Formats: sequence, structure tokens, C-alpha cells
Amino acid sequence: MEKLRRDNIWMGILLGLVIPAALFGILYGIIAIIENYTGNIAFVSMQKVLLLSIIPNLFLLRYYLLKLKYDLTGRGILLITFIWGILFIVLHFAIKQ
Repeated sequence: MEKLRRDNIWMGILLGLVIPAALFGILYGIIAIIENYTGNIAFVSMQKVLLLSIIPNLFLLRYYLLKLKYDLTGRGILLITFIWGILFIVLHFAIKQ
């Protein structure tokens, strides 16, 4: 746990990538299992799962910026959160057309 308490932009980028990617994999796996047994779930799309996987970054960002006052780590998390948001927008408009 002490290794996660560093004020480093690379630590923020790593945390900002790993936590949402893990949640995305878990959610995507659960949806794949449900679809395997019940059929196609029309209301759950890749974009929605991608958007839901950003939520842990909000809690991480709050913890590192307000509680620990680690600005560099918070900037790394914020950078990756923006990249995930842009990826959501690109996927949303690419699939709509």
C-alpha cells in the first residue's frame, strides 16, 4: 500500500489505466456470460461499459488530490480519464454513423 503513495505522474497514469481496464474487463465478462445464457442484451453496448469503467477514476482522483494532496498523481489520473472520455465519444459517433 505504501508503494501507491507516491506523487508521480507515472503512478497516476498507471492507476488511471489499470483500475478502469480491470473494471471494463470484469463488466464485459459478466455481460458476455449473461449473453451466452440468455441471448443478446440490446441495451448494453460497448460504449456504456466503457463509460461505466471510468467511475473508479473519480474516486481515485478525489483521494489523491484532496486527501493526500498529490497533484502529480492526480494529473496522471485526470489525463487518463480524459483519454477514456475521448475514446467513448469517438466510439459513440463512429458506431452511430
